Amino acid sequence: MSQYAEQTQKQFAELEASHERMKKLTASMDKILKTFQEGHAQLSKASEETNKRLNLVFEEQQHRKRDRDCLDQDIKKLFNVYHSMKPQPQGHVMDNPYCQDDIKPNAILLNKARSPSQYQDADNISYSEKEAM
Repeated sequence: MSQYAEQTQKQFAELEASHERMKKLTASMDKILKTFQEGHAQLSKASEETNKRLNLVFEEQQHRKRDRDCLDQDIKKLFNVYHSMKPQPQGHVMDNPYCQDDIKPNAILLNKARSPSQYQDADNISYSEKEAM
């Protein structure tokens, strides 16, 4: 029986050692779980704050879009009012389609600016060419 008792004590000691390892593993798993839960809580809180900020930004964009649309409508209304109040010319030369072709080229020539190369060309003309002009 002593052999049986020794074997039982040996198994009991192994069982106690295994139980101690399991306690340590359980404690470390509890620490990991606690850390995970804390991290999850922080992420959830950060996610909620981010969602609140995104909602505020979205609402602000919606307000800006509505304001922009209202401004566009107001501008269109003002433009229409301006054109409805604008006096229409009667008998003006530009109203005559036959005269417009005569006036437009002259207006284009008057409004056309000289380029720097034209100024340089004018300065490089010799005296005899200037007299010929």
